[in-house]
Amino acid sequence: MLDHFIRQEINAISALNDSHLRQILDYSKGFLDKVFPLEHGSHKDVLSYVVYYQHLLAFLKDGSNSGLADPTQFVALCGSKQKPQSVLLRGEGRHVELVFCGSGQHSARDNAGITDIQLEIAAEQPELSPRWFSMMDGQLRSDQLPGCHGTCFTAKDGGDYQL
Repeated sequence: MLDHFIRQEINAISALNDSHLRQILDYSKGFLDKVFPLEHGSHKDVLSYVVYYQHLLAFLKDGSNSGLADPTQFVALCGSKQKPQSVLLRGEGRHVELVFCGSGQHSARDNAGITDIQLEIAAEQPELSPRWFSMMDGQLRSDQLPGCHGTCFTAKDGGDYQL
């Protein structure tokens, strides 16, 4: 009897967690649609992101693809162009990193495999490194950008990209 009750509670909590994560993903992708809109479609409908030459392409559920409405907002990536570990966007002087990880806790629930969306937050003192806010877990980090684990990004032109 107790085991059955515990299983029911675990299932209920799991369903709440899934619902909460879906709301966070929907909100985060709405943020991307406002700040980094696609030329056609919505980030909510993206199945994958790839880099084609110097452009970020989003492949959508309906079989179409789209670049960013402002292609200059894509600045760098980490990993391969066909399957990036992360993509770095820049708008209004701030970076946003889309982090992908096929086995991540959040990516299993996201069609595009997004594990996190990291927002660059200006440091309180100019001589300090910027801090990063995780939209998925609500944590503020000051040590390093988690998507590339402290490694250098590759600029869209193939050179190094330093934050």
